[in-house]
This record gives sequence, C-alpha cells and structure tokens, in this order.
Amino acid sequence: MVNSKKKNIDIEFLRAAALLMILVQHAEVFIGSKTSPYWTILRRYMDFWGSVDLFFCVSGFIITRGLIQEFVAESADARYLISRQLGWRRVAFGFWIRRAWRLWPSAWLWIVIALCCSAFFNRSGIFGSLSLMARDGLAAWLHLANFHWAGCYMHGGGSCNFVPSTHVATTLPTGWSLAVYWSLSLEEQFYFLVPLLFFFLPKRWIAGAIALLFVALIPVPRDPLGLAWFVRVDAILVGVAIGWASCVEDPARTEARRQWIKTHRWTVRLLASCMLGGIALIGVPAYATQPGTVTLIALMSGVLVGIARYDADVLIPSWSRPQAALVWVGGRSYCLYLCHMTAYFLAIELWFRLGGVGSLATHIVRVVTAAVLLGIFAEMTARWVETPLRKVGHRKAQHWLSAPAVH
Repeated sequence: MVNSKKKNIDIEFLRAAALLMILVQHAEVFIGSKTSPYWTILRRYMDFWGSVDLFFCVSGFIITRGLIQEFVAESADARYLISRQLGWRRVAFGFWIRRAWRLWPSAWLWIVIALCCSAFFNRSGIFGSLSLMARDGLAAWLHLANFHWAGCYMHGGGSCNFVPSTHVATTLPTGWSLAVYWSLSLEEQFYFLVPLLFFFLPKRWIAGAIALLFVALIPVPRDPLGLAWFVRVDAILVGVAIGWASCVEDPARTEARRQWIKTHRWTVRLLASCMLGGIALIGVPAYATQPGTVTLIALMSGVLVGIARYDADVLIPSWSRPQAALVWVGGRSYCLYLCHMTAYFLAIELWFRLGGVGSLATHIVRVVTAAVLLGIFAEMTARWVETPLRKVGHRKAQHWLSAPAVH
C-alpha cells in the first residue's frame, strides 16, 4: 500500500536528526581547544559520524522503493522485479536524469561558492588554499570525492586542503568545506548502479545478494579516514533491503503493522531514541576502529528506517511548532548538508574581520551567525535552485520515458 500523503513525516524526522548530529559534529571548527566542555563533556562520550550512515540508509530505502514502484513488473510472477518492457536504457536514464537534476545544480552551486570564498573572502585563511580547494571541487564535480579524500588522508594529508591558519584557533584543519562531498559521491555511485542491479538481477536473488554482501562486509576493518571508511555501503544495503521489502510485503500486513506502531507509539519512540543514542555512543574513537561497529550502526539505522517506512507519524510528537521545525530541517537536509561547512567558515571569517576571536561571547556570536547564515543559504538554495530544477528534471525524465523507442 502506498500512502497518499505528500511527505512521510517520520522519514523527515530521521533526516532532521541525522543532519542535526552532523551540525554538532562539525561545530568543532568553532572550538579552539580540546580542553573545552564541548570536547571533555560531549565529544568524549559521543561521536556523530554515524549520522551519515543514517542518511545512507534513508537514501537506500527511498531510492529503492521509488524505483521499484515506478517501474514495477507487470505481473506478480515476472522473473524480474523491474519491468523490462521499456528496456534498461529507458529505465536507467529516466532514473539518472531525475536524480541529476535533483542533486547536481545545488551541489555545483556550493562548489562554486566555496571556491569564491577561498579566492575573495579568506583573510583569516579559514578557507585554505584556492588551488587545493579547486582540486576538492573537481573531485566533487566528478563524483569521486570519497576516493579523493581517502587518498588525501592515506598520504598523510599532504595533498589535502589543510593549510594552517595563524589567525584562527580551531581543533579542525582549515579549508575542508568541500570534504562533505565524499558522502554525496558515494551516494551518486550507488545511484548509478541501483537501476542496473534491479533491472538485471532476478527478483528471487535480490534478498540473498543483499544479505551476502552485507555479511561479507562485517569483518572488514573500517579505520576512520581509510579507504574502506569512505566506501562503506552497509547502511545503504540495509536501506535497499527495507525498500525492497516494503514493495513486496502484502498490503494488508503493511496496514496491520502501521496500526500496531500507532497503537504503541510511545514504545516505538523509546526504541527510536535508543537507536539514535546508540548511533552516537558507539561512534566514539574507542569503538570506531573495531570490526562490526559500522555494521551495528547500519542495523540501528535500519531499525529507524524500518519504523519510518510505515509512515505512521509516530517519531515526532504532534506538537505543532517542534514538528514544523523538524520537518523543515528534514526537508532542507540536502541543502543544509551542502552548505553548512561554508556557512561555518564564513561566520569565522566575518568575525575575524570584525575583530575579537578569543572571548566566549565571540564564540557564541559566531555560532549564532553561522546558524542564521545556514538557514538563509539552505532556504534560498531549496527555493531558487533545488525545487525548480527538480521539477525540470522530472519533466525531462517523463519526456525521455514517453518518447518513441529507437531501434
């Protein structure tokens, strides 16, 4: 059963939760010392890198379910889950056109803005080197940023845009505002493969193939900032499995489970809170290098997405203002993710120019400034770039799918 609502509120909540954890994680750029309460109280016990895996799981679910529902095979006894009537080129290119127009324009915009900041608004040095930023931008544009940053760290950071700034104290290197594109590149690589896999893989093999690959990844070491770290697909696989299951599940069973979740909403909320807390707690450095940590985070993310996929409106209390705020963050999560490091660096650069970089009041003002810039940037990007061009992409994809076949 496909719910007729425009938005799945629970999915938006998960996007918002993941994004807020990322914002807290990267707020370390405002902290000049690891003796601060941010490090000694919060980050000593929690690390939020697993929030990216939650994003991966949500993406795997959304993309898989949408692809199957749009191109589902005509009969229940068909050998393949995706209809083969249009041909793989029609299916794959129709899907790719829509994703490209949805994702690329906003991503390209913030690559250009980061480059401009490095060139023209970088008195403090917080944006690093323009030439190195250009390399980061090229890798992001080519959807190879995950391999770019893996190679950068593997060589000791010498090729990274880590240019020390003598003007700004921060516990993170300067210049890496485009580092966030590593996860976007990994998702783009997934988007390239998924329509082909579902088109050519017989549906009776799908569950086994996903399970086999997932299990094979469990013992693989994922040392932070190593190559395996930047290509971790565990959570994506879990999301794909949930998306596939949501399409093959009996509609009556889906509705029964949705009603059960609604009836036991407080139990479900407690479980979801434990999963979110667990993602933060087991991400600390003491556990990050242990085999199975990424696997466990992927499974916790799967529990959350497995709840949200029933679209029961249970993860956010029905208080209007908090719900509206979280839904806004969830709906703008892509734009917020793209621009948040640039907004952080712009706030640092702005207050460096205005004077005063050491006092507690200045730190607070910089954080507030960054939050304001981030909200403005995300809303403008969503309204003027993402939303209108997504509609263009949808029309172009529909035109591609409806055009006469060329033999």
